[in-house]
Amino acid sequence: MGAQRCFLKTLGLLIVLALPLSAPVWAAEPYLTAAQVDLMQLLPSPPAADSAQTAAEMAEVVAFEATRTAARAAQARADVAESVYDMFGAVLGPAFTPGRLPLLTALFDRIAETEDATTRPVKLAYARPRPYQVNAALHPAAPPSRSGSFPSGHATLSRLAAIVLASMLPEQRGALFARAADYAESRVIAGVHFRSDILAGMNAGTAVAAVLFNDSVFIADHAVARRELRDALGVP
Repeated sequence: MGAQRCFLKTLGLLIVLALPLSAPVWAAEPYLTAAQVDLMQLLPSPPAADSAQTAAEMAEVVAFEATRTAARAAQARADVAESVYDMFGAVLGPAFTPGRLPLLTALFDRIAETEDATTRPVKLAYARPRPYQVNAALHPAAPPSRSGSFPSGHATLSRLAAIVLASMLPEQRGALFARAADYAESRVIAGVHFRSDILAGMNAGTAVAAVLFNDSVFIADHAVARRELRDALGVP
């Protein structure tokens, strides 16, 4: 029996050692797809590369690079993070954490996947270069991205997140929308998006939200996440 136990213990150890160091992380399922929110039909085309509008937008990016402070550049770098807690933690306070809000976290994981699913086809279709890809003299304050510039995913997600959070916390509506706008502005200040990318993203986030609030699965998840959030923040 002793030899058998030793064999089984050794076999178990070998099995454990053969397992991967970490389990795969599966992406959350989006609430909506591009077939349900066709942003190619809802958004205007980006300005032509040789248009006066693009020239004006490039001049804005160049001006931001010349005038942005070290503190604002640091904020733009921090605003690369796309979790709802990074976006709105400063507005909603220390109780607004994933550890205290598992239902809200799961809801926003799916919202983030929804943003990606609905904006990715547009980014691929237009493949708009980012400002620093057009103007090599620029020095972006945020890490470069390989995805298309139009529409801004950060602007889309922050507007969408602000709409959802404001529906849960109407008392904070003004502060949430102000923070979403400032977060999106970081993308132009950082030199990684044009102004029209941001405006298209805000419109995209609003369009996605309009459809999302008619989705029965989202509505059910929203109800329990709303109660969890208000309880965590001490709001009746």
